[in-house]
Amino acid sequence: MERKVEPAGQLSLAEHAVEAEDAVSSGRRANGRPTRSRARTIKSTIFAAAMAEFAERGFHGGSIVGIAERANVTRATVYKHFSSKEVILERLAHHTSTRLRASIEQEIDMDRPVWEVLQGVGRCFHQDGLSTDSKSISRILVVEANRFPDLVRKGYELRWYSLEPLAKYFEVLAMNGQVVLEDAPRAAQQFLHLVTSSVDYLFAEEGVSPKEQDRWVDSAVRIFLHGALRRA
Repeated sequence: MERKVEPAGQLSLAEHAVEAEDAVSSGRRANGRPTRSRARTIKSTIFAAAMAEFAERGFHGGSIVGIAERANVTRATVYKHFSSKEVILERLAHHTSTRLRASIEQEIDMDRPVWEVLQGVGRCFHQDGLSTDSKSISRILVVEANRFPDLVRKGYELRWYSLEPLAKYFEVLAMNGQVVLEDAPRAAQQFLHLVTSSVDYLFAEEGVSPKEQDRWVDSAVRIFLHGALRRA
């Protein structure tokens, strides 16, 4: 029976795939090698295809063959860019962690009230946690923890990387006497868990209304600051 292959992702991801196909005739150097621009487009297409493959079939059930079919490229092309499924997942995790870190950095402002900054960071956590790619990656890391401990370890390191701007913000607040925190990096992680409700958040439904999001984030900020400010 012919295998049905779903699209690699939403419209923006599909557009990447179209760009990859359009670049076939014009995106090569004279020696036949793809240009850097086309190589990046192919990677983006493979990323989208891998995310769709893992989300539908799970990491164990997904395959390089399935990823190649979804991306409309050959298996050799996938292997040219990524040596294994584990490498693809690691790169995807790095992408989402870098994206979260950048969004947190935009919210950090020492001139704004702490409440407002944490509200902004909390929304970053909330939106990232509900995003299809981040949630799928987190689920995979939880399910595959015993089979791929090194992969889980790298994912954990990437999480600390994404939280670093918030941890540094907490360190400055503590030095200025605005909050009382014994471990700023740990406090950043604890605030993340307050907003995302730890593992339970992986199974939340998408489509949360902005009003519901604000209520959830506001509650998390109040709980966190109640502890951080209790002796200030």
